[in-house]
Amino acid sequence: MACGGSGGDTDSGTLTATTTGMPTTTAPTTTPTTAGPETTDAETVDETSAETAAETMSETTDTEPGCGNGLVDPGEECDDGNDNNEDGCLDTCVAASCGDGFVQEGVEACDDGNQVDEDACLNSCTPAACGDGIVQEGVEACDDGNQVEQDACLNDCTAASCGDGFVQEGVEMCDDGNDVETDSCLNDCTPASCGDGLVQEGVEACDDGNDVNDDECTNDCTSAACGDGVVQQDEECDDGNDVDTDMCPSNCLNATCGDTFVLEGVEECDGGGETETCDEDCTAAVCGDGVLNMTAGEACDDGNMDDTDECVQGCVGAVCGDGFVQSGVEECDDGNDIDDDDCSNSCMINVQEVVYTGSFTQGMSTPANSQVCLDWVAFQAAIDQNTTYNSITLRGSQDNNGQVCTGSQANELCQALRTNQTLVGVNCNGRIWNTGPCGGGLELNAQDSNGDCSCPNPDYIIRPCIGNSNWGGINSATCGGTTQTIEVICSTI
Repeated sequence: MACGGSGGDTDSGTLTATTTGMPTTTAPTTTPTTAGPETTDAETVDETSAETAAETMSETTDTEPGCGNGLVDPGEECDDGNDNNEDGCLDTCVAASCGDGFVQEGVEACDDGNQVDEDACLNSCTPAACGDGIVQEGVEACDDGNQVEQDACLNDCTAASCGDGFVQEGVEMCDDGNDVETDSCLNDCTPASCGDGLVQEGVEACDDGNDVNDDECTNDCTSAACGDGVVQQDEECDDGNDVDTDMCPSNCLNATCGDTFVLEGVEECDGGGETETCDEDCTAAVCGDGVLNMTAGEACDDGNMDDTDECVQGCVGAVCGDGFVQSGVEECDDGNDIDDDDCSNSCMINVQEVVYTGSFTQGMSTPANSQVCLDWVAFQAAIDQNTTYNSITLRGSQDNNGQVCTGSQANELCQALRTNQTLVGVNCNGRIWNTGPCGGGLELNAQDSNGDCSCPNPDYIIRPCIGNSNWGGINSATCGGTTQTIEVICSTI
């Protein structure tokens, strides 16, 4: 600093500019004056400003041009006088910008200095992230820039695929995100359905994946069973109901006699075979139905009501003593064990006959004491009221065959002779038989008309106790007849 003179003059201080990246200014040093007029504060300020400007000019004039001198020289976009590339001005005096390779602090999150949008830093100097719409190479499989999970790219930037748990619209019908094949969504992202070959748990009983309805799994994915309406290979029928009286019982076998099920309208019963109440042909067990049912106590069953064959009432075999005369085998069968009655215990007829034989001479009289009359009376008395006579014969030497009446009418006539009863007009075997009084005794005739005590010629009449010579005749004159023998027989055969 130089010494000043008097008279109020001041010496200006010397200014030195030092550049340390940004220009700095050192305040001028003012040497106070010792003499001169007084100055105001305003004047002092003006002087200071002028001096500062002068100093600045001096400093500018003294700094060398160049990037980094803190001064924006021609050709520079900026010059902040430092080498910090993270601020607004690079150390190349170019304004910081996205893509310059330097991360501008507070402005950019990243800056990789390239135009590749698929790396970790986008061309907008923001870090690559899922959902930014740009596929980061090696990191993301896709990036569609939206939050829609049903399109081809999920929100985690992985490509949509079957099994990711999201239903891709237009591509998948379902997606449950698991590998379970027995739930409602298959592993190929199609809905589970009957016939897909996979058994849906809790829904299907089976699923064989075919359209064969008569195998072990039906087409509605239910296990084949009798009663499902589908005839399986081991079934004869299956009508889908549990009615046991139709053509297909609940065992899925065709209805048949012997299956224990009564087929309505066809079977009367079905005991699964012969029972006390049901024949083996599934008709009700009835004696006489022609079906032998030994369980019901039948020894035979010929299906008829004929008691003269080998099988009689009650479906028992014919035997001697059952009261039925077996044709061609038995002569009789009175159903008792009395051997000396009309029918022996061997079912042979015990022939019982009461016979009258009288010899008559033409013109002879037959009073009550005559032999022919006495024999006649004895004959009448010999007829047994407890015996059933099945025939009465009136014959003689003039006709060995004579006239015969059989059946119940024969017994009536024999019993009438026993009791001296009058019978008129008994029509038997084409003749009119009569009994009645004539003379001193009872007459028997087999003539062509009713009545007695007449003399038809020829005819068949006997009256042994008449008391004159009109004792009758056989196939001859009946009054004053020719000599002949006359015979009357009441027989059990």
